[in-house]
Amino acid sequence: MINYDVVVNIGCSFMNGDAIDDTIQSNLVSGKLLSEKLNCDYVHLAGSGFSNERIIRSIYEWVENNGRYEKPFVLIGLTDLARYQFKSKLNNMWYDLQPAQIDTYDDDSLKNYNEKKVTGGIDTHQNLRKWITYYLKWFFDTEVEEKKLQRNIIMLHHYLKGNNCDYRIINSLQDNLNNIKSKINYVSFIDDEYKGNDVWRDYLMWQVKNIDGEDYNDVRNRSPITPYGKRFCKGHPSPNANKELFKRIYESLK
Repeated sequence: MINYDVVVNIGCSFMNGDAIDDTIQSNLVSGKLLSEKLNCDYVHLAGSGFSNERIIRSIYEWVENNGRYEKPFVLIGLTDLARYQFKSKLNNMWYDLQPAQIDTYDDDSLKNYNEKKVTGGIDTHQNLRKWITYYLKWFFDTEVEEKKLQRNIIMLHHYLKGNNCDYRIINSLQDNLNNIKSKINYVSFIDDEYKGNDVWRDYLMWQVKNIDGEDYNDVRNRSPITPYGKRFCKGHPSPNANKELFKRIYESLK
């Protein structure tokens, strides 16, 4: 019997409902739909650009502060491995950088980010760009970060179980879990037809081409307003894609 008293939804923009042009976009994401099906409360912890570190930290903090719910269910969407979490000395808040996308930061946006979240303009955005580039080139190592993530997920698995929390994990943007999937509560997109990367984004891309017969590059197929794109709103999962994920997660609970 499925019996939870709250669904906690956590992840990056894919779990947050980004690009769905609705005043309450979080009402259209898979975690919210699941809570409605289970007739329980809903907690939305997802956010744009979140790193895996922030996602895991947020789960620990929520569990540590939970004094209300006895049988939580946590839906986790893992993200880009290279994202970098930091706590700002300016305002004591957490933020995430995206080193792998540094070339997409124009000077104005990076200057604004630096002034509001990093140095307050005391140091330059040019130095911030140099540091991000240097970090990605000389410090970031995919193999090391994958192993770190896998160990953190295994520890999170035991922590959640020890605190009477059930959970499911999906890959939203990248698959860095390798051989730990059989050891955790993992939900795959691989089936009799789809054999690609076990990632929600890649699965939706495959559906656009092979199921819908559409061109992802045609923006008319990715409308962020009603009627929404069948798989995407701009570059993020559409309400329909969230409905499909909700059904997949629900089936995994039976």
